[in-house]
Amino acid sequence: MKSSKDISFFVLIAIVAILSVYRISNVSNKEISWDVLGYYLPLPATFIYDEPLLNEIDWLREINDKNNLTGTLYMVSSNGKGEPMYFFFFGMAILFLPFFFIGHFAAFLFGFPVDGFSPPYQYSMVVGGIIYTIIGLIFLRKILRYFFSDGVTAIVLLIIVFSTNYTNHLTLKNLETVNLLFMLNSIVIWYTIKWHNNQKLKYMAMIGSSLAFIALVKPSEIIIGLLPLFWNVFSKESFKQKISLLIANKNQIFVTIGIGIIIVSPQIIYWIIKTGYPLYDTYKNPGVGLDLLSPHIIESLFSYRKGWLIYTPVMIFSLIGFYIVYKKNRNIFFACIIYFLISFFIIASWSEWWYGAGFSNRPVISIYPVLAICLGYFLNYLRQRSFVWKVTFILVVLFFTFLNQFQWWQLRSYILDPYRTTSEYYWATFLKTSVQEKDKELLLVKRDFTGKMNFDNKEDYKSSIFQELTFDDKSQEGVVADELGNSCYQVKSNQEYILTTEVDFWKLTDKDHVWVVFTIDVKYPAGFENPKPCLVVSMNRKEGNYNYFAPEMKSDSTHNRWERYQFEYLTPEIRNRKDDLKFYIWNRGKGDFLIDNFKVEIFEKKLY
Repeated sequence: MKSSKDISFFVLIAIVAILSVYRISNVSNKEISWDVLGYYLPLPATFIYDEPLLNEIDWLREINDKNNLTGTLYMVSSNGKGEPMYFFFFGMAILFLPFFFIGHFAAFLFGFPVDGFSPPYQYSMVVGGIIYTIIGLIFLRKILRYFFSDGVTAIVLLIIVFSTNYTNHLTLKNLETVNLLFMLNSIVIWYTIKWHNNQKLKYMAMIGSSLAFIALVKPSEIIIGLLPLFWNVFSKESFKQKISLLIANKNQIFVTIGIGIIIVSPQIIYWIIKTGYPLYDTYKNPGVGLDLLSPHIIESLFSYRKGWLIYTPVMIFSLIGFYIVYKKNRNIFFACIIYFLISFFIIASWSEWWYGAGFSNRPVISIYPVLAICLGYFLNYLRQRSFVWKVTFILVVLFFTFLNQFQWWQLRSYILDPYRTTSEYYWATFLKTSVQEKDKELLLVKRDFTGKMNFDNKEDYKSSIFQELTFDDKSQEGVVADELGNSCYQVKSNQEYILTTEVDFWKLTDKDHVWVVFTIDVKYPAGFENPKPCLVVSMNRKEGNYNYFAPEMKSDSTHNRWERYQFEYLTPEIRNRKDDLKFYIWNRGKGDFLIDNFKVEIFEKKLY
């Protein structure tokens, strides 16, 4: 029976109750959508639609058309032959497998569509997410109780849960990877402690199994493996002792590696079947990726778009706590600081460093189990300070908690924009419960995730001519005269790509985007039955192109007359300012036709 002095236990129960009730009260009919759809995809594909290898995706298109789960099917990648395959690794699907079966049975039992997406599946997955959240908190409490008093443990739990972006991502967003990673990282830390106190195989096996699942959920998070490696290492002598300890327990390591291989084997087997290789990169998106030579450290910490310490300022005390750990417990300091620095560096090196529609810096939550230890050491240090220091700390934490929760409410109320917030917009809406239309002009450019590009606010931009081709020089190769004697350019059937141009983005603007407006006159000969040509525009880098745009020059009237076409292109979130804007005419039908008056205008946002 728990003692009345065991405050942290009752705090844990209260936290679990609050989070669970709030989550169950906020279940939507699109819980399985966007990224979550990609994590979940192998389950209905295998057990409902008889497509375990994902050789065919017509069923998925039907589901998406019916339920509008995602703008594009980006969660389907392809192999070298262009055949569809899963984009995400199998980790999330494996961990949610029991809850899929529960939802599957409930759908059958209560007469819901057995399609993998009806309400029983949605609720079952949400409950599964809650269970993994609870497991993560239980292990976090175990870790904190190992290092600290019950009172400090209770305070750290409250701060981590209610003063940070944890609340958003482990309630409304509990089907995303960060929930499972928080749990798995907590398990790794706890069994690292247990194994270093008593070298039992079961402890080593738990570390290895957790690392294997982490690799299957989000491969970059495998960096948590550095923590058990450097645990109790703080000097040259302690490093030698650690090596000796590992050698003495090499059989445990071999067994653990074997367990890990078994866990990741479904993924390896799938890759071999689909590609012929045991390892395969399904993340074929040149616009987003890891750029270790161009980390966004300042933006990740302090940007008003998603800066971690802007929206989760209470974690400043955890960072200060690293110094206290160094002073009080060097056995774990180097393990914790090495893991934190490398992990944060990788997080900041992702080209899409704002991580979608998350609140604050989403992936840092997976590091919170380590940062919770640092926060605990800071609280221990504070206990020895004067009353004034303690009161000041309490007031600051209360304010930071209020600020964090209020801004989370602003995000849910669409006052803070999840994608487009700027410093000007942040301060214009600071602590406000509504937003004025004029304030929205301070946001970053609005992007349509369906790929549509409608430039409807040209008055906010200034234009300049980048390229204008009138083909007036009749001595130029390919220039001819039409039946009225007007000079133009004759596209021949053997010309597949015409007027190809590439320019570095930084040469176009010093801002984060431009609109590019293309105008061209086209004349198809009578009886032209070939597929119509396309204007192709994209951003290019060495890995390939991104934000590919290829509108067709459809004929709106009878042929043998001039028609004017205009296309508008918004440059994407630029991965590197040295990336090229590339455009050309693609004669995909390989027919003969005339073009004239090709003009390219660049529109830059005005500064007011």
